[in-house]
Amino acid sequence: MDQRYVIKNYAQLKTISDPLRVKIVIMLIEKELTVTEISKEIGLEKAKVFYHLKELEKQKMIAIVRKEEVKGNIYKYYRATHNGFKIDKNLLPLSKEYAEDVYSSLIMQQLENTKEVISKNKQLITEETSMSQTVQISCSKKQFDLWKEKYNQLITELDQIESDSNDHTFYINTTAIEIENNVFE
Repeated sequence: MDQRYVIKNYAQLKTISDPLRVKIVIMLIEKELTVTEISKEIGLEKAKVFYHLKELEKQKMIAIVRKEEVKGNIYKYYRATHNGFKIDKNLLPLSKEYAEDVYSSLIMQQLENTKEVISKNKQLITEETSMSQTVQISCSKKQFDLWKEKYNQLITELDQIESDSNDHTFYINTTAIEIENNVFE
């Protein structure tokens, strides 16, 4: 799977600005699913799920990765083509409102998914196997951009380390957002 899908035009941005499509794409980043599985997971009719999948497929945000025949029925398994999204900076001045909606939806859905993952793995959470930290930091936009770049390099480096059979799997979610008012007084 490619690293991040770069949203380069208004049609792509409009497609992913729908919160339901964000939810579907994030599900498909995590694993391959059929229309039926997605429908059950989000509580939406198959026809509506199929419509959203077709819209995402048009923009190459998802793809059919395999087909399976079971008792005469053909099941198509969908998967995200990338493991995240990035909006091309040239598009931002033209579509700032959509971009804000997309980023907000992505972050909210990632946090919801993280809550589910934590709930399903509570028994594995110890000081040695987990970490969580919430801080409030004041810095310039340039300093923040530099930190994001270093952080992304660290994640890429960790992801590229060759694993062995004794490895453990870790789910990492880091969230950083600008806030108007201090949370910590």
